Amino acid sequence: MSIDELIAVNSLLIERETELAELSQIERSITELLGQPYPFDAPQAELPSSHKRKLAKAKKRPTKKGPPKIRRLKDDEFAYRVTLSENGEIKTHDLLDFAPFQDLLAKPLPHLRIHKVETIDVSQSPVDLLFEA
Repeated sequence: MSIDELIAVNSLLIERETELAELSQIERSITELLGQPYPFDAPQAELPSSHKRKLAKAKKRPTKKGPPKIRRLKDDEFAYRVTLSENGEIKTHDLLDFAPFQDLLAKPLPHLRIHKVETIDVSQSPVDLLFEA
C-alpha cells in the first residue's frame, strides 16, 4: 500500500468512526427523551465488515532439503575433524573453523567430497558427530 493510499484509507476510517459515534449519540438522545431504551431495528444496510470470510489456507511450500549447517564448537570441544575423499584418497583434517568447508557440503566438487564431520576435544578424541554422508 502506498503512502497516498494509506492516508486515504485512514481518512475514511476516521470518517466512519465519526459517523458511528454520531449514530450512537442520536440513539442515546432518543433513549433520554423517552426515559427508557428504544427498540432500535438493526441497520438494513449490510456492512462489508460484518461479513465473516473464510480465510484461505496457506499453501504449503515444499521444504528445501539442503546440507546441514555445522554448528559452532562448544566449550568442551577443541576443533572439527573432517574426513573427506580427495581424488579418490581418504584424508582427515583437523580444523578450528569449519566455515570455509560449509559450501562443500552444499556443492561438492567432483574430486572432493566430505564424508564425515565431527568435533574433537583437546586430547583429539571424538566428542560429537555432526555430519555423515
